[in-house]
Amino acid sequence: MRFNALTDLMHRMWHDAVSKNIPQQTICLLGKPGIGKTSTGRELAKLMTNSRRAADPTAPAAFCRELDLSSMLPEDLNGLPFRDGAATKFCAHEWLHELCQPDAYGVLVLDDLPAAAPMMQVAARQISLERRIHDNRLAPGVFVIVTGNRREDKSAASTLPAHFRNSVMLMEVDLDIEEWAKWYGCQDHLNPVVPAYLRWRTDKLSMFPKDADALGAFATPRTWAKLGAQYHVADQADCLFDVASGLVGQGVATEFAAFVKVRANLVDPEKVLDDPQGALPDPNTLNSPDKLVAMSSSLGEIAAHRSKKGRGKKRSEAALKLLKALAWSTKESREYCSSGVSAFISNGGLIADLVKVARTHRDDPVVSKLLTFLKSVFMGGN
Repeated sequence: MRFNALTDLMHRMWHDAVSKNIPQQTICLLGKPGIGKTSTGRELAKLMTNSRRAADPTAPAAFCRELDLSSMLPEDLNGLPFRDGAATKFCAHEWLHELCQPDAYGVLVLDDLPAAAPMMQVAARQISLERRIHDNRLAPGVFVIVTGNRREDKSAASTLPAHFRNSVMLMEVDLDIEEWAKWYGCQDHLNPVVPAYLRWRTDKLSMFPKDADALGAFATPRTWAKLGAQYHVADQADCLFDVASGLVGQGVATEFAAFVKVRANLVDPEKVLDDPQGALPDPNTLNSPDKLVAMSSSLGEIAAHRSKKGRGKKRSEAALKLLKALAWSTKESREYCSSGVSAFISNGGLIADLVKVARTHRDDPVVSKLLTFLKSVFMGGN
């Protein structure tokens, strides 16, 4: 299940249980390492906050408590025992008291359960299945998410006990490049060249630990985001390849660095956006997939930036100029225009602006050919 659909489902489950005063269903998210399983809890907490504040603007924000079970001991979860007369009781940790307050609402993420020690898996069973630790019961508004990798991911994950698998909702998290690129584009500190490369080589977005290089680095959405954050510094220090190798692995870094070099040697995309035929007299010079993706994605990024932060004509004409530039630069390879459209949207451009331009300029001799192609792809030519 894709990230956005999954968070929407969990939000609906949480809201339904709270409104009907019935127990929350624990959900177990399984998938490759580094694809954002834990971050679903943070996104769910945002959705919870928005729905509460829609009814009460003064409502506190929903919390998201994340516990890394693979680095914990059973007492870190169950609390410490102490003697009370003739009986032994457990002193709960402070975070548990927060989750047990009657009006508490938010998300508890039990992270990486399949990689936790067997005794830790036993300790986590009570809170994930019975929503309690000893006599401390979670508030009705607390949603529990368990995350983990699958055995086939070769990431030291074990098979969860049958009784556990039979008591939770098991969901596999699917990865979608466009969904991820849209999230990536909303982060102001991440360089846009990363999703541009990954639209060309989507198979490099998420790899298995067994594909790691000699040092153990391998590509995941998590490490790609880290590379995007360090790109500017690495480029300034002239060690982009080394930084990329340390994050996504040497083999992938070699190809990524080559893509960056191709992109840097292109005709200035900003000039192509403003004057496609003048800046790029012969589109056939974009004679390889990496060049076409690099140009198209660059055009989309620049147009999105103008549509968000430009002024006057630069802002109002961004969408039209993008379509004209894509129509010209991809005239012999129309399939690559989607990289530009996707880059525009994932970097904050509005698809409504493209639709409006398409409708008002359908008779434009340059744009119309591109629109005809897009219509044949999305509507079968009808």
